[in-house]
Order: sequence, then structure tokens, then C-alpha cells
Amino acid sequence: MTGAAISLDEVSKGRRGTGRLVASVVTPCTLSTATVDDAYALFAATYAGTNRARFATDLAEKQRVILLHDRETGALKGFSTVLLTDVVTSTGPATLFFSGDTVVDRAYWGQKELQIAVARLLLSLKLRQPRRPLYWFLISKGYRTYLILANAFPRSIPREGELDDRELRDMLDTVAGERFGDEYDSDTGIIRYATPHEYVRDGIAPLTPAALRNRHVRYFIERNPGHSAGDELACLAVVRIRDLVRVMARFLVRRALRTVGLGAGRFVG
Repeated sequence: MTGAAISLDEVSKGRRGTGRLVASVVTPCTLSTATVDDAYALFAATYAGTNRARFATDLAEKQRVILLHDRETGALKGFSTVLLTDVVTSTGPATLFFSGDTVVDRAYWGQKELQIAVARLLLSLKLRQPRRPLYWFLISKGYRTYLILANAFPRSIPREGELDDRELRDMLDTVAGERFGDEYDSDTGIIRYATPHEYVRDGIAPLTPAALRNRHVRYFIERNPGHSAGDELACLAVVRIRDLVRVMARFLVRRALRTVGLGAGRFVG
């Protein structure tokens, strides 16, 4: 699995990708050196303040990596890392799905292959043990990542216009505190790193008037005012089969409409 490294110029221009993305899920130990190099180049083009050693450590810890390649060229255009852990809740054992480093080449924004791949992976885990609770633990320094959770999972915290579910908040404080220690502030739900960390490069995901019309975006900025400096908002969602099926159906219908040349706004039925 190899791919061409992306340059900062390509990311900054934000050109629409000419090819479709295709997703695959692999284990970190199967990644070639070239693929890891491409992943870091893509990561560093999107985030400033990156550290190759920290990136490698984060990758080695994970059990799954979602890779996004351009279908025509085979070039790596996005990825997300996943850590699965067993946790004990007030109702018994559960599984925690933790998303690590995540990035998609800006030229391919609008394609939903990452969301579909995450939903498929979550669904496979849920179907394997349908009675075992499954939670998605997400930390976000950018509003686009937060939107994936806010749009897909009604039972999640924090959410605009809703008080935190007390059980979820206690669980989030526990898992975030165990992972990040004193860097996690339970009063605000924010992770502020003691050492310099990466942050989204200027111009990659600007807060345009169009973006700010979205209530979830406005809420994310309110809750995480230091996001541009690399502060992370800790989030937790209850993963339910009905939510995953709804999300996958919506994305697949939109993709089918694009394939036949119809805009979502023109669909009637």
C-alpha cells in the first residue's frame, strides 16, 4: 500500500479531487514505510506543530487504521486511527472506540467515505456483540471532526441546546482523565496539552459565514475557544445500531444521487 505524498500547496488550494475515495481498514503492523510516510506528510500538510515521533507513537498504539485512497491514482488522501479498549461502566462491561489522528485531503472534502467507513466499522463491532454497550470517544481540535459526531449520534455529549447526560458525563470525565491526566479539565471538557501539539493550519478550515450558520459549528467554537491553538474538546457518544443504519443510508443515497448526476436538492419522493 503506497501512495504519493501530498504537498502543503495542494492542501491549501483546496482543489476538488478528480477521483473518488475508496476506504479500507487495516492494522498498523501491515502498513508499509511508504504509506506511513505518506500519512505523516498528509497530516503535516493539514496541521502545524506536528512531531514525527509523536505521530509514530500514536499510530503504534492503535489497532485499526482507516485508509482513504484515490480510486484512480492509488494516492493516499486521508486516514483515521482507532483504539479499542474494554471499560467498566455502571451497567457492566462496555467497549470504547477511540479515534486518534484523523485527516482528509481538503481537495476531497464533501466525499463521505470516511464517515461511511467509521459507521461500517462501528456497526461491525456492534453486531458482533449487540448487547454490549459501545461508546465513541472523540477529541476534536477542529469543527469538522466534531460535526461527524454531532450529526450522527443523538445520544452524545456535549451537544448544542442540551444538558449533558449525567451518566455519559461521568464516563467521559473518567476516560478522558485516565488518558490525559491533568491536561484534561473536567469543568470545561477541554484538553490543553502541557507540551506543544499540532493545530489546524490557517486557511485549512476557515470559519466562514456559511460555516457559522451551522449551530453545531457555533457551539463547538463556544465550547472550545482555544481550538486554533490546539485545544481539544472531549466528546462521547452512545453507538446504537439504528443511528448507524440511518447515517449509512443517508450517505449512500447522497452518493447514489451524485453518481447519476442528481443533486440532493432535486430529489423528490
